[in-house]
Amino acid sequence: MSPASSRQQHAHQDKWFGSEGCCSLCNTPNATLQHILSGCEIALSQGCYRWRHNRVLRKLAEVLEGCRQRSKESPPAENHNHINFVTESWGKDVRPGKIPKPFSPDQEWDMRVDLDRQLHVPVEITTTSFRPDIVVGLTKAKSVLLIELKIPAEEGIEAAYERKKAKYSELAAECQEAGWKATIYPVEVGCRGYEGLSTTRLLRDVGVTGGNLKKATKELAEEA
Repeated sequence: MSPASSRQQHAHQDKWFGSEGCCSLCNTPNATLQHILSGCEIALSQGCYRWRHNRVLRKLAEVLEGCRQRSKESPPAENHNHINFVTESWGKDVRPGKIPKPFSPDQEWDMRVDLDRQLHVPVEITTTSFRPDIVVGLTKAKSVLLIELKIPAEEGIEAAYERKKAKYSELAAECQEAGWKATIYPVEVGCRGYEGLSTTRLLRDVGVTGGNLKKATKELAEEA
């Protein structure tokens, strides 16, 4: 069963049986919508949730790339920016007082996106076992954005944010010790399509505003 068909079957099950039917994959009795969309161990082992996560992650990367393209309206004389999608082997929330706009024309940046759980933080920043979903390194500013995406049940968005922030505080400290300013961005898009405030925060910080912001949040929600 493909992740898509599994997800569809789970969704239909909730419609047919509400909270009184068994989960069609793991046979959990009285399966709730929260269980079906984010709590089924069989769906997890089959990659259904990873498939959904990567759909949202790819869309988020596309939004960031679109922001970069718009910033090139007044490009510098020399631009070394590039995006690298990784599909094969490849204590505090640190927020500096003023975060440089990563996609402004005067920034040299490197964005790496983990679509197959193979991403590593560039060794020129630090050597670590942590693997955020997206790493944006700003060479001139020696600043790095550590972006970690989570697709939780809407009821768990706040808790998911706190867990990810705590998890990556150690990596942020490692980056700081190596001379890089680090900003942690836990990003949550609920599995029923509600985007957390953290999503808007990230997009605004990188320069997505107005109609582009509304469009981006809508597209991310649709992917979830």
